[in-house]
Amino acid sequence: MGDNIYKTQDIFEASWLYSQNIKLLGLEPNGRYSNFLFDNPLASEKLSIAYWTQSATGNIKAFVNAYKTLKDLVFSKQSAL
Repeated sequence: MGDNIYKTQDIFEASWLYSQNIKLLGLEPNGRYSNFLFDNPLASEKLSIAYWTQSATGNIKAFVNAYKTLKDLVFSKQSAL
């Protein structure tokens, strides 16, 4: 996938990106964990910086829903192994 993706292993960062309508491309196994792969690396990087600098603003309910969705996805992939 190369330079056209944004990767993060942090589920909370991933939840933030997902709640901001950044397209989730999939999961990439990384040992015991998984990387979340997102489309639009420029927008993803910008949102990531806002997340990590605590300047992000958004809908908390959307964030929580995104977190639950990604957590379910991770655990469904792990149980399939």
